[in-house]
Order: sequence, then C-alpha cells, then structure tokens
Amino acid sequence: MVKGILGKIGRRGATAVAVAAMAAGGVGLSTGDASAVGWYYLNNHATNHGVGVYSQPYSWSAKTTGDLWSYSWSGDAVDMRCWTRGENINNGGNVWYKVNTVYSASYGYWSGTAYVYGAFADGNWNFHVPTVPEC
Repeated sequence: MVKGILGKIGRRGATAVAVAAMAAGGVGLSTGDASAVGWYYLNNHATNHGVGVYSQPYSWSAKTTGDLWSYSWSGDAVDMRCWTRGENINNGGNVWYKVNTVYSASYGYWSGTAYVYGAFADGNWNFHVPTVPEC
C-alpha cells in the first residue's frame, strides 16, 4: 500500500509531506509552558531541613499545605515553575521557587500556586545550575 501511495505522489511529494508533518508536530510541541521545569525530588540535594509551602515568598505568609522534608530518605517533591525573590531567612539567600504542585510521602499531592524557600528545599541548587528560570 505504501508503495502504491509513493507511486502516485512521488518521492519528492512524500518527502514534502513528511517534512510538513514534522514541522507541524514541532510547532505543536513548542507551544508548551516555557517556564515549566517539572518535578524535583527534594532528596536529590538534601538540606536536612523541613520545607514550608507558603502562599507568598515570605515565611510570615499563610501556609497552603503541610511541610515537606529535604532529607536523603524523603520522597517529597515539588513541581517547579520558576524562581523569584523573597524573604532572606538566616542569610540563606532570597531565592524562592514557585511551585504548582507538591507531593508529600506523608499526605500525598496538593495542587495550587505556592512557594518554597530555595535554601531549605535544595540549598538553592536549581537556582545556581540554573535549571529554573526567573518568574
């Protein structure tokens, strides 16, 4: 059947169709969220610290869900979007990660916009690499 189709439209026509299809697929793939980083497990660069999940990049803002843990044994993770400036806690820097979803081995998934303090989450590792864009 393929041979019959190629015979009708020719090799050049088939090449043009294939190139157009790949280009259209590439355009469709490139329209995703440019600032989406994805899931990061806190045990990848453990800080041996609890990680609060806040409504704003300040420790005095409301917590949106339970704390996470950045320990080697922790299975907790965050879905990072970008980083922003906020409160500098104990001279750990002012980097906060904006997250859309968190996963806690203790309580499961929570979705919504929130912030975690970079120094406690990963020692600001994703900021310095840099794998996370600025918000």
